[in-house]
Amino acid sequence: MLLSPRSKSKSAAVTIITTLVAVVSALIINYFHYQYRSVIASEKEGLTIAANYLDMYFNSRLTGLKFLAASNSVKKLDIDKARHELYIASNVLGFRNLVLYDPQGKEIIGLLTTPANSYNRNNVLINDKSFQTALEGRSVVSDIIIEENIADAYVSLRVPVLDDKGNVAAILSARVPTSDIAAGVPRDYIRERGYVFIMDSNGNIVDHPRLVDVYNEHSVFKEQISNMLSDKAGAVVIKSFLDNVDKLFIYTDTVYNNWRVVVAVPVNIVYGRVLVKSLDEGGNILFFILCLALVYGVWRQNRQHEHEREQLRLERMTCVNQLAAGIAHEIRNPLTSIKGFIQLMARRNDRPPRPEHLEIIVAEIGRIDNLISEFQMLARPPKEPVFEKVNMCKLLQDIAFLMEGQLHDKHAELDIKLPTLGCVAFGDVSQLKQVFINLLKNAVEAVPDKGKVVVAIGRQQGMMAITVEDNGNGIPQEIIDKLGTPFFTTKENGTGLGLSVCYSIVQSHGGKISVSSQTSQGTTFTVLLPAAVDDSVLPTVDHQCTFSV
Repeated sequence: MLLSPRSKSKSAAVTIITTLVAVVSALIINYFHYQYRSVIASEKEGLTIAANYLDMYFNSRLTGLKFLAASNSVKKLDIDKARHELYIASNVLGFRNLVLYDPQGKEIIGLLTTPANSYNRNNVLINDKSFQTALEGRSVVSDIIIEENIADAYVSLRVPVLDDKGNVAAILSARVPTSDIAAGVPRDYIRERGYVFIMDSNGNIVDHPRLVDVYNEHSVFKEQISNMLSDKAGAVVIKSFLDNVDKLFIYTDTVYNNWRVVVAVPVNIVYGRVLVKSLDEGGNILFFILCLALVYGVWRQNRQHEHEREQLRLERMTCVNQLAAGIAHEIRNPLTSIKGFIQLMARRNDRPPRPEHLEIIVAEIGRIDNLISEFQMLARPPKEPVFEKVNMCKLLQDIAFLMEGQLHDKHAELDIKLPTLGCVAFGDVSQLKQVFINLLKNAVEAVPDKGKVVVAIGRQQGMMAITVEDNGNGIPQEIIDKLGTPFFTTKENGTGLGLSVCYSIVQSHGGKISVSSQTSQGTTFTVLLPAAVDDSVLPTVDHQCTFSV
């Protein structure tokens, strides 16, 4: 099924609007995603600082242990001298339970600063992962070690002791309580409503604001955060079992022990920060868009004015061409007649000119004079209209008497239906009389023999409406659209200037002329004019009279 041009235009408009909405929606979504990533990046900055502090905390202590492991007394396993150096290092570095083990995990030297019952002297470490890493010649931080309860949990820093040949002769181990680790991680870089926790490479919680609650439900929490161990850094949304709130967990790893430092922020707080950030920057973006829109509006308005000026220039040129062609055509016909008769007189110079020839010449000159007069009225009204209260009932009756002769010639009837009040309009009497003489003249010429013309006064759109209706053959729609155009006429001897003058006069009065017509039924011209509010000061005609000629 073929679509009409109007349907195609509507479909195109819907497509354009849908596309614009989709594009704007995509831009808004991408913008919020960008702001979301920006907020996450901001949280990651604080998290990275916390992770760096944790690395520095372990690095400083591992470095101290390495210096201690490189001393001659420790390398040669001189128990007395080594014990003294371990004592000094323990006081300086704040280590607890500084112990030197042999490669089989047996204690060689031990400085115990914690109660004896909290540390197993006979603990065999040969199968411990961190101990094995140290035997391979690498310094390492163990995962969390819990012997009795979470409050006494600790990690071990293990450093290999190398002999003169570079072989591992012993393992130097220092215990660091998890409470000391927590104190070494700053929280100042984490924004409000967020908190930091630390977990080791096995997913065990080393530090958490609610450490006891997490420890009691360790299996549940470990299942929730297990995905964090597969990637070194990232972000994931999890519903926390502690408060049943969706939280954004952003995590990163550490250098020495593959631990994870995690910051947890409620999702609604994250979205709130995204919104605030978007509004802050959105104001600038909106101001920029408004500036662009203003510039575009000014540019578009200038373009439109230029286009309108060009259209007006083209219309004027077209009008000038039409006027020139019309004037040339209308003047050429009488000039041709005048020229012919003058040439005839020249050939018969021995005879006096015939009176009928002179009459034709005078008539043709008069025709040219009338044409020029009508053209002058079209181009420039004789004078500016002098507005006053005009009794339209009396004016139409006066015109009816003027039209009596033409009506009699056609045996036509003129009915003028006038109200007793509401007949007063604002206008120039002489110009309005010219308009209605022209309209009535055209109506009388349009009706057939014994035809009828009806004139009535009413109200439309808050204005006085004077209708001139005839029962002639009617006017086709394509011709109605051209009425008022200079030199457009359907009459044999017409110039097309009369209606142009009527349109110009009515427009200068702040009114308008509309035409409705049906073929073979007649035509109605409606003239709308500003009506006077108070018409009691003027005499009125007979109430609701029908005037027939």
